[in-house]
Amino acid sequence: MKDQNGKIVFSKEKEYALYDLHFAQNKEGYLGLNDWDITSMYRSNFGVEPFETDSQTFIIPLPEGTKSVDIKASFRFLYEKDKEAIWTSVTKKIEF
Repeated sequence: MKDQNGKIVFSKEKEYALYDLHFAQNKEGYLGLNDWDITSMYRSNFGVEPFETDSQTFIIPLPEGTKSVDIKASFRFLYEKDKEAIWTSVTKKIEF
């Protein structure tokens, strides 16, 4: 969120993630391929499922003299470390 002068007055990120963790459940694994044993995978889902929504509310004290703010919200897909694609982005201006 930026004020009328372009100064950032608030910033927040929330990460939704899906992790597949490997736990060796036996010494030999499936067909002796323990590293590829899908039965010893654990899926930890911290994501948003299709057609689900999520919301957050923040109370942000603004500096005195703030006349307007531009709020930008983006949904980004992080497909590799430090590499992302913006799927959607919305900007809204609020004047006081």
